[in-house]
Amino acid sequence: MSYPTKNHWDFKISILLLIIILLFNISCSVNSSDRDVSDWKTAPPQYQGLDASILANLDLKIRAGDYGEIHSLLIIRNGFLVYERYYRGYDVNEKHQLFSVTKSFTSALIGIALEQGHIDNLDHNVLSFFPEYEGFENLTPDKEAIVLRNVLTMRMGTHWDEFTYPFDDPRYSVYQIIHSPDWVKYVLDQPMVEPPGTRFRYNTGGTMVLSGILRNSVGKQAQEFADEFLMKPLGIDNYIWETGAQELTNTGWGLWMRPRDMARFGQMYLNGGKWNKKQVVPAAWVETSTFNHVRVNSIFSYGYQWWMMPMDNVAGHVPAPGDIKICWGLGDQFIFVIPDLNMVVVSTAGNFSGENEDSAIEFVPDYIVRAVER
Repeated sequence: MSYPTKNHWDFKISILLLIIILLFNISCSVNSSDRDVSDWKTAPPQYQGLDASILANLDLKIRAGDYGEIHSLLIIRNGFLVYERYYRGYDVNEKHQLFSVTKSFTSALIGIALEQGHIDNLDHNVLSFFPEYEGFENLTPDKEAIVLRNVLTMRMGTHWDEFTYPFDDPRYSVYQIIHSPDWVKYVLDQPMVEPPGTRFRYNTGGTMVLSGILRNSVGKQAQEFADEFLMKPLGIDNYIWETGAQELTNTGWGLWMRPRDMARFGQMYLNGGKWNKKQVVPAAWVETSTFNHVRVNSIFSYGYQWWMMPMDNVAGHVPAPGDIKICWGLGDQFIFVIPDLNMVVVSTAGNFSGENEDSAIEFVPDYIVRAVER
């Protein structure tokens, strides 16, 4: 009579453990977005309904440089971190400058300030937020009519040129504000080129005005307000928020953050403003700030410091302007929030010029959305 060997039992135990792990991962996929999150829980992409072979093909293209200098790519599905890759020497702990992704964080602060009663409504006259100024240059009835809603939707009507000149050209509007002793006053002194609310004109200066509005409304700089009511509730403590003249929080492009923490912000918006079952940003603000208030062109719409685009080529889905909510920063810094797929995608990069600029706008629909198994 033969007896099972130690190797035989070790093999059986290993198989049993593997089955338990598989069952655990499958059970975690149910209602995962409702559970508490202290840090990201991970799962293989196929356990959360993503075709791993499509993502592997995307990974090969990124490594080959087909999309330029991508530094990180994270995918969260059903509340699980299912894909996390770092490229070209970057790693999980390295902070990235978010550039204009910062604007969407600023929008969240405006929503929180409204909820707390520091700001009364979006039709509040903008100039009246700044009683410290004795007057404004180029003052006209149109300038006196600018309201907060106009600033949030990039329709202030003031002169601002962010695309004609290179970054180091003195005619470039961002160059000019950087060299100004008072960033808010500089923006509000600009001449009007059309009535407020008339036309979308991308305006980082307007987002700096939001920083001044927050400072004067809540009685502290925007970064201090954010640290208490946005970052700490999200568990984000490893970030940098740069300042401009007079220690004004740079709400236009000043945030530095790890990609995993960028994903926290995106997941919070996906969950209607909640993180760990706590309401961080008012649900109504999440909805209205990511609504397509302005049609920018045939593809993109704009909300309150958020971009939107439709989700095309998805079986059974009728594309709508606000399908994919986007925090969009210079050089290919992105947070994509895709409610219909219960998904958040984060991309960071160094694509500051050339054909690969904003390449995630291409590969997110072509690969990541397509990878969702239906």
